[in-house]
Amino acid sequence: MTCLLELPELAEVLSPSQLRCFMDCQARWWFKYDLRYPDPPTGKFALGRAVHVAIAQYFEQKIETYEDLPIPGVVALFRQAWAAEREQTEFRDDEDSVELALCGESLVRKYTDEVAPAIEPAAVELHVEGEIASVQVQGWIDLLDVNGRIIDIKTAARKPGSIAPEHRFQVATYAQLAPRVNGEARIDTLVKTKVPSLVVQSLTITGQDIAATRALYPLAQRIMRAGEYMPNRLSMNCSRRSCSFWRECEREWGGEVRPA
Repeated sequence: MTCLLELPELAEVLSPSQLRCFMDCQARWWFKYDLRYPDPPTGKFALGRAVHVAIAQYFEQKIETYEDLPIPGVVALFRQAWAAEREQTEFRDDEDSVELALCGESLVRKYTDEVAPAIEPAAVELHVEGEIASVQVQGWIDLLDVNGRIIDIKTAARKPGSIAPEHRFQVATYAQLAPRVNGEARIDTLVKTKVPSLVVQSLTITGQDIAATRALYPLAQRIMRAGEYMPNRLSMNCSRRSCSFWRECEREWGGEVRPA
């Protein structure tokens, strides 16, 4: 897709997830954020969202009552969230909604049993916004504890060996937009293996992390506004299985998107 006129209203407000999508595949960003084509979640993403909702509601109640909700109560919150997510999900052929539900219950049990009681939450699902290098940026912090530490909760299919660059970028963004942060962060990853596991990774936000946000947000915004995008057929996420826009992508640029 090519448009030689710069579009100043495009990409007016960015977010870490937008930037990650754009860096992975410009075409996917165009379909999702500019053209706003429907992008229904797969079972994998729906599971992650339902787990997030249940854990967020757990911490919201903890802020109000100063008590930990019993594990059966958290499982009930997950079941409610999963029922809502399931209605708008397009399950892949290899995804079983019952198995995913059982996996989600195991994940929230593990988190609320092993990690959550020791966390003193100050804010949950905190919306933050502001300016980074003259670019308006916004995002949502999963959890901010009473000491000003950012805690980001993720689900994954495999155990992370290290903190991914996009996760460092995400928390570095939040650290500049949120009040009361202390420069410390933690990534809690619930791993959807046969026996669910939990990986806790702590990090200190560095000057290099901040410099990356101040360099990449304005650069990405300029490219977005130029209106010239191309697909990234080399991306690990470029497949008919992973991308809702593969048909539009083939029509626009030709070639074939791999099945999986």
